[in-house]
Amino acid sequence: MADSARDSVSGSLQHAKQATLAAADANSVETLVILNVCETAQGGVGRYQDALATLTEHGFAPHVLLPDSDTGILDSGIPAATFTRSKRGAVAMLHLIRSFFDERHRLRPDLYFFHSTFALLPLLLLRVRGDKTPAVYCAHCWAAHSGETETLKKKIIRQIEGHLCGLADLTVNVSHADADTARAHGYRGHHVVVENAVAAPLPNAQDDLFQRPTDTAINLLFVGRFDRQKGLDVLLEAFQQAHASNAELHLHLVGEPLRGGDMPEIPGGVTHHGWVAPDQIDHFYRSADALVVPSRWEGLPLVIPEAYRNGTPVLVARTSGMEHLVAEGETGHSFELTAEALGRLLASLDCTDLRNMRPKAAELYKDRFAIDRFSHEMATHLRALVEHKGGQGK
Repeated sequence: MADSARDSVSGSLQHAKQATLAAADANSVETLVILNVCETAQGGVGRYQDALATLTEHGFAPHVLLPDSDTGILDSGIPAATFTRSKRGAVAMLHLIRSFFDERHRLRPDLYFFHSTFALLPLLLLRVRGDKTPAVYCAHCWAAHSGETETLKKKIIRQIEGHLCGLADLTVNVSHADADTARAHGYRGHHVVVENAVAAPLPNAQDDLFQRPTDTAINLLFVGRFDRQKGLDVLLEAFQQAHASNAELHLHLVGEPLRGGDMPEIPGGVTHHGWVAPDQIDHFYRSADALVVPSRWEGLPLVIPEAYRNGTPVLVARTSGMEHLVAEGETGHSFELTAEALGRLLASLDCTDLRNMRPKAAELYKDRFAIDRFSHEMATHLRALVEHKGGQGK
């Protein structure tokens, strides 16, 4: 980072910290400074930072270190410092490590929060240096979930993450399925579950974004990266099968391939919208009759609570325990992850049934995936951790 830019970031960090400290003093609550460390903020990791920003209401001052290319992902205004990362590799890791120790020196945080597998390296170096400051780790989906077959590479990664996560004082799992994976493989450390959550929906979101040529037409929605994990290839094949028997189905795609990835062939009955700004995405959810999540593996994808907050039913693959995020027949459906099974489900959908699910879907968001529940649970775990360790190591 250039000196002028670094000075600007430092100034904003200090200003934010002082403002939060002042607010905490007024309420006689000790403000605890958190440094979040993200090797990448793509996908759910970046949006998770927005969720953590709500901890300011519980006496925390969150800050984040992330790649300079990912700053536009943040939507909450959380104070951010950056490091140079054009692509994943050794050079990017060196930039991350150097910037991490710069921020450690500048902020002297009360708590570290490391996100995803590659952020375990700064955690390891922190402990090697004898720093016992409380540290939290979140995988956002264990590498053990990835892929459909066991490989030597997968075994090695599982051993690394399973051992290194024990260097954290607390490991937060974003879903019960992630916690079950950690338990099954004997991952080290103290593990808790704090399910992902999202903020309330845009109050005036449109519900008529998509054309509806007949009262029985059904608009389906996919939101995510166009890569193997997200299962778009399965969805497109299944949709072609279903569309052949039900021409009133229409599929809307929000997303793009990863950098360097191939754009899939878009069949008839499918509209590609590209990426959508965070302040516009609720229009898409609310206008859709159902969200389809055909992922091969996940932690707890934020698209599911985002759909629910708009009252949109969800169709999920029975992978990574996602079927437990749906009340079958009440807030959506689950399916075996094959083009044939998904195709049959899509062809059988009834628009009236989907519309009748909308109140239950919205209710599930309020009961399970609201941001207030998340911030309260997270704040309770984090404050207990800091109080237990008693500031041992800065």
